[in-house]
Amino acid sequence: MLKREENLLSGTFVNSKKNNFDRANAIVAGLVFLITFIIYYMTKAPTLSFWDCGEFIASAYILGVPHPPGSPLVVILGRFFTMLPIAADMAVRVNLLSVVSSAAAALFGYLVAVRLIRHWYDDNGDIYRRITIYIGGFTGALFMALANTQWGNSVEAEVYALAILLMMIIYWLALRYFDERGTPAGNRIMLLIPFLALLGVGIHLTIYVMIPVLALYFILDRKSGAREWAVVSFFFFIELYFIFELSSRPGEIPMYLPVLILFTIFLFHAALMHKIERPTLIAIGLYLVTLFPLYPVMAEAFARHLFGKEIGASLEGIKNIPLGWIGLAALTIWGLIGLFKFIGLRRESAQSGGWLVMAIYALAPATLLLVGLIFDGYRAFLILTVACIAAVAWALWKHINWMILAGVVAISLVIIGFWPFIWGLVVGLAVIIGLGLYLKDISWRTAIFIVILAAIGYSIHVYIPIRSARQPTINENNPSQSLTALVGYLERKQYGAESMTARMFVRRGEWVNQFGDYRRMGFWHFFRDQYGFPGGRFFFVLILGLFGIWETIRRKPDIGLPFLVLILICSVGLVLYMNFADGTRIDKVTGEDYLEVRDRDYFFTPAFVFFGLAIGLGIAAVIDLIRDAVKKFSRPVQKSVFGISCLMVLLPLFPLTANYFYNDRSRNYMPYDYANNLLMTCGKDAIMVTNGDNDTFPVWCLQDVYGIRQDVRVVNLSLANMGWYIKQLRDQLKVPIMMDDAAIDGLRAYYNRDTKGVMRVQDQVLEHIITANNWKYPVYMTVSTPESSKKLGGKSIQDNLVLDGMLYKLSPISKKDQVDYDDMKKFYTELYSYRGIADPNVYKDENAARLTGNYAQGFLILADSLRKAGNLEGAFAYVRQGLKVLPESSDLYGYGVTLLTIMKKDDTIRTFINNAEVPDKTELLFNWAITARHEGRLSEAINILETIHAGYPDYVDAYRALVAMYYQNKYYGKLRQLVTDWVQKHPDDDQSRQLFYQIQNVETGADTAGGGR
Repeated sequence: MLKREENLLSGTFVNSKKNNFDRANAIVAGLVFLITFIIYYMTKAPTLSFWDCGEFIASAYILGVPHPPGSPLVVILGRFFTMLPIAADMAVRVNLLSVVSSAAAALFGYLVAVRLIRHWYDDNGDIYRRITIYIGGFTGALFMALANTQWGNSVEAEVYALAILLMMIIYWLALRYFDERGTPAGNRIMLLIPFLALLGVGIHLTIYVMIPVLALYFILDRKSGAREWAVVSFFFFIELYFIFELSSRPGEIPMYLPVLILFTIFLFHAALMHKIERPTLIAIGLYLVTLFPLYPVMAEAFARHLFGKEIGASLEGIKNIPLGWIGLAALTIWGLIGLFKFIGLRRESAQSGGWLVMAIYALAPATLLLVGLIFDGYRAFLILTVACIAAVAWALWKHINWMILAGVVAISLVIIGFWPFIWGLVVGLAVIIGLGLYLKDISWRTAIFIVILAAIGYSIHVYIPIRSARQPTINENNPSQSLTALVGYLERKQYGAESMTARMFVRRGEWVNQFGDYRRMGFWHFFRDQYGFPGGRFFFVLILGLFGIWETIRRKPDIGLPFLVLILICSVGLVLYMNFADGTRIDKVTGEDYLEVRDRDYFFTPAFVFFGLAIGLGIAAVIDLIRDAVKKFSRPVQKSVFGISCLMVLLPLFPLTANYFYNDRSRNYMPYDYANNLLMTCGKDAIMVTNGDNDTFPVWCLQDVYGIRQDVRVVNLSLANMGWYIKQLRDQLKVPIMMDDAAIDGLRAYYNRDTKGVMRVQDQVLEHIITANNWKYPVYMTVSTPESSKKLGGKSIQDNLVLDGMLYKLSPISKKDQVDYDDMKKFYTELYSYRGIADPNVYKDENAARLTGNYAQGFLILADSLRKAGNLEGAFAYVRQGLKVLPESSDLYGYGVTLLTIMKKDDTIRTFINNAEVPDKTELLFNWAITARHEGRLSEAINILETIHAGYPDYVDAYRALVAMYYQNKYYGKLRQLVTDWVQKHPDDDQSRQLFYQIQNVETGADTAGGGR
């Protein structure tokens, strides 16, 4: 039934169809929530986790102020969850906020996918179409929810689960608005979205990346079709490319890359056309010629991948042929011809539009290459962006609601910073009111409400100075001390004064590493492992996702193109924006390189989530395609084929089974135990100096939430460079600091001429604390503290540190390698907890393995102490005890082999090595050989090395050790044979080749082992 409704904000009347409630859709949505909630609940962390989780749990419990920019909404909601009687452990209660949020995000992800697929059809009443829609939404939601990174974020106390929930809600509301444009309900949604987006900034700024895209639904009028959406989408593509080009080093981007990008877009556009005309075909052919430099690169890559051969030298002649530049010139000329054709035909022929599209794509490669030659850096990007915005505004002038645009621009300045946002609100309101009165455009009222409601949403940040003024134990930056401090906190100045936008244009890594398969930060490195299809099988889901995006664009461009742009912004855009360091670029100030300290996959969570939905769209598209393919068959055949195709609903079982082990935290107590063991090591009223997140945040959580060892004062060296933190140490924790505020504010790093090194603020603070303490309280340092921080007066204090359990204790006695053996024994064998470390079902990532590896060092020190005392059996007992805690420790196994070799227990060694739970046992065999050599058992060492070399002929350490033993003992015949075989297999080993020539002249008669040829 059609109902006439009055649009209160625009003053117009529209007709809208009343939506009937879809019970089946609601049931499937509820099922998605239930399934994901159960999975997340079963795998949630039983206590705190490493990294920021401990800080967020503690901040939620005490209503603290965590690291910038504070995430106040997360803290407030976390506090609410701590008040609910849903778990005995407070940390679990906060973890459940993530569990519930991510399950709800999956529900809204399902609703988003369903709305996207419904736009494919004019009629959704057909039962088969409805089933297809439900399957697409169901599988998309589960691929989204079970993606590796999203799952990991959902079972611990972090901001990303709540952020993804709000992103899904906003996207669902935007799609609802698209269906209800021009109605009172639609206008209410238009006002709600900016409010939620700015409220979401109180979770994480990443949420706002959606708004520039989704706000176009408000800004463009209802008459905007495929052409208009193609224009704005192309604008986003060009902006991403400009960042890529203008932030690159000269000559870093090969000529064919921008051509390939444009060619891909051109083919995509051409495929959407009902008919491809001859001018377009000619342009495609010229593009293929222009891409000629790419073909040798592809041939090299295929030869290397398929045959393991390098063919670069044989292709040098082909590479020097300038066919690519000839093709570019021809393509540009053809574009100019097309432009003139358009000008001549635009008023006389319907074909003029085809000439214009072709001309734009034909001229674009030369234009982009010219831009790269002329322009460079951030300022050039701003100029080009303004020019592009002007061009888009000119092209879409009649379709833009300028009042709404002004409101969206005003609130979007939040991305730049606090003061730009405040001024944006003020100026935006003035502009909207002025233009509204001048143009007599009634939509100015809506724009005013957008700005006001956005400001109300952002007001969640008022929590920060209010709570900071109460001086909670976690009060990072003390933002209540001044407006400047508050603004600096919100803008994350603690991590650097340069804006993230400007920093994009000084790349901190190689492109191939930032986009490719590179540890800790490469996008592809994380993307390929998200959905449970490892190796080459990943391309199956990749194609499914791309097909889903394609079908959505083909069937409904004004829905599909924004979806594609969102995925590109959340993937390519975030790679460009975050600009992660790969360790290959040298800092001009410090002279050091830098590699990200941990996996940065969580920043790409929105991309993984949206592409998970795209996989669901692809599944629906495949089912629909199969159904269309059998339309001419009999009804029973159609039903059977449709039923079989619907089995694709089971595909989410792949990410469920593949990712379960990596994200199951249900038995992972390692962070809690690690922090508890640190605190247990400290003496009464101790000062514990920590270095980073993982020896600080878990300790804060145990002290503030669990009330454990609150007498211990934690001094984090990274934060000790900040004046506000030094004052908190002095005033709240009562750390012995005798400096007044003026002295603290005056601290600066300086060059120490005596030690010829830089005295950082943290070095000065640590020196002051140690001096002022004057041995009143015990001072400890975590074992993760770097050597550069173990200094007093610029000189190392390593010899004054006594290893006491998991900490170094500062001592007035200077002596090398000091160990408190009695305390070590008590801590490691009686007091410390090691839950989950020995459990093979508990996944240990790089960080957990590194931190828990410190336990191995403790057992090794205990064992070595007994070895030095001559008690080899007792030493080996400590090794066995350590292996019960760390059954995969290569260090403990290696030391155990050393002890058994010294004790001459050959049979025990073989059994010990065979039972070792390490991936590479050659290292243990090698250790056996080297120890035997040191013990003077040369023949035993040689026999072992020969066994290793026979089984692992490419193991270079065994080869070199064998060469040395043969040479030193004049086994020249064996040496000649060994080196000859090695050089044949390893022709690039120059050192071995030189040795090969040297031993040719050695007389075999001198061979003490015989074997001369």
